Amino acid sequence: MKSRDLFTIHDLIASNYKINQLPNGKFLHSFTPKTTNTLYEFEANSAPVIEEGQRYNIGFSTDKNGRNVIELSALSKTAEVNPFFSYAFAQQIARENKPAEKAKNDQRVTYKAKDGYYWGKKYAWRMFGTVISKDAFYSYLEEINHPSVPCVTNNPDLPYQSEPSTAYKEEGLEEAMRNLISSAQKISPAYHKSPLYSRKLSIKGVKAITDKK
Repeated sequence: MKSRDLFTIHDLIASNYKINQLPNGKFLHSFTPKTTNTLYEFEANSAPVIEEGQRYNIGFSTDKNGRNVIELSALSKTAEVNPFFSYAFAQQIARENKPAEKAKNDQRVTYKAKDGYYWGKKYAWRMFGTVISKDAFYSYLEEINHPSVPCVTNNPDLPYQSEPSTAYKEEGLEEAMRNLISSAQKISPAYHKSPLYSRKLSIKGVKAITDKK
């Protein structure tokens, strides 16, 4: 899973790709998106890694000098995403993280419903929806009228801060996401469309899956 410390950009079209040798013997690879002048860089050997005009999902950090440095383990071609493999990968990571995430949910999310277990918005997405964006996950659940209740979230590191929010019933969440992914059809190199959801959505490649955003 991609580190939470990395920023994510989906469906970036690579252009102006350059490879320059560095004094340390490695090579600096750099490129910009087709639509902006923002420079992204990474160090590797002399073999080309990027293909001009191809679409990529990237994960990067910004160093103290303001350079956008790509993490190669978080670099993947958009067109090569396998929705079923991505979904299975995301769910496996979620299962491994469930004890820790449930402990946070139990501690930080308060609700009154008694008809089952509910996950606060952030934790529901981490457990069931990281294969798509947070916004798409929340919008999809709203469209299919997935059971939800008002809740209050508290951060133990900020004892005086509590916020009203929404919690989603655990029962049916996995099935809802599985139905979305299995019914999604590719409509462009970057996007899919499902009859269950009114908007197009981007399904992440394995290297782009993160529970940051």
